Amino acid sequence: MKTLSAKGTGFIFGIFSAIFWGTNGTFCTLMFNLGINNTSIAILAPSFNLVFFSTLLAITNKSGFKIPIKFFALLLFAGLISAITNTAFVKSVSYFPVGVVSTLIFCNIFVIMIISRIVFKSPITLKKIGAAISAIFGICLVLDVFSQGFNLNLNGVIWVILTILTWSILMTVEKYLLDQGIDENAILMYIALFAVIILSISNPPIAQVKNIIQIGNQTNGYALLLILGFGLIPQIGCYSLYMKGLKYIEPSYMQIMYSLDPVVASILGFLVFNQTMKLSNILGICLIIGVVIYIQIAENLMPDRTQVVI
Repeated sequence: MKTLSAKGTGFIFGIFSAIFWGTNGTFCTLMFNLGINNTSIAILAPSFNLVFFSTLLAITNKSGFKIPIKFFALLLFAGLISAITNTAFVKSVSYFPVGVVSTLIFCNIFVIMIISRIVFKSPITLKKIGAAISAIFGICLVLDVFSQGFNLNLNGVIWVILTILTWSILMTVEKYLLDQGIDENAILMYIALFAVIILSISNPPIAQVKNIIQIGNQTNGYALLLILGFGLIPQIGCYSLYMKGLKYIEPSYMQIMYSLDPVVASILGFLVFNQTMKLSNILGICLIIGVVIYIQIAENLMPDRTQVVI
């Protein structure tokens, strides 16, 4: 029996990480509909990761808490970037439809390709470019972007660009730290810690906890069940698999795997919120799945005849 290559293992982790992340919007919508405010949801995400990964690190590798100063500074920077990314994304969707924002932000794959070329010497190939363009077109179909319209707004464009740049930088920093041998749980724990600290400056945790407890009592615990699912699936589960995958594949390929995010979100929207699904949406889903399958076959089974562009 042929064993799965390291790169193939990375792709599998990336796929399931993207699937888990695709549930994020559904959980957020359900919690928001119950009355849990956006600031509470924003601080919940890193809080779950902070508690889980610090506990896991304490059990599996206590020495992992000790980080060299130069890497500790990078982790602090990554925590800041993480907080900025979340804020910039929320600002972006206040100016443009979420489908348009998601599609524009996915274009960060080209920024990631350039940064990966500079930092990791990863070649930019026609295969990557073709897969990225196909995935973007598929996302446009899935999210029905072509029918949503787009009115240019300078402030909105600035927030979208900021989201693209910070997300790309964050993924690059995480990959670099992994390559330097930093424990993956330590990376996630410290980034979550700094993100919580930064978000707490403008969003006092006590006020958010009161909001959650109040809603939990009003819903007889249903809200708390949703919060637990939110913490376990699109946060702890997603980030665990994401870091494991990033060990084996370069950031640009991980980003292509994340084109599955809108696929999962659309399917859940159809099943949970009774949203309609048109033929164009189904074609987009098929195209994205096809791109993900092609990349794995091209990287693991087919001989490498890909032309290097840069």
